[in-house]
Amino acid sequence: MCNKISRYIKRIFGIYKPGYEYWISLDKIHIPQEFTKTRIGNEKWKSKWRYYRRTGKLQSRILLTKDFTLVDGYSSYKIAKITKMGKIPVWFVDWLDEE
Repeated sequence: MCNKISRYIKRIFGIYKPGYEYWISLDKIHIPQEFTKTRIGNEKWKSKWRYYRRTGKLQSRILLTKDFTLVDGYSSYKIAKITKMGKIPVWFVDWLDEE
């Protein structure tokens, strides 16, 4: 099983390189429990919604690790989820792998 996972991660990392924008399906993103327990501040939430309504774009980047775990951009993720976007722009990071 570990070998299968390892090949899968190598394949993904070969396709999704850090520092580039990719469009992926919203349902592929894994949300850590810390994010679901945190409340987005009222002013921040209003600002993000106003920006989305005005531009049709998400204000903050959605950052993921190579295993599709959310690192940053939870408010943008929530807006994408609420508005039922199919695919969203994301950026992969590799700086977490160095810890």
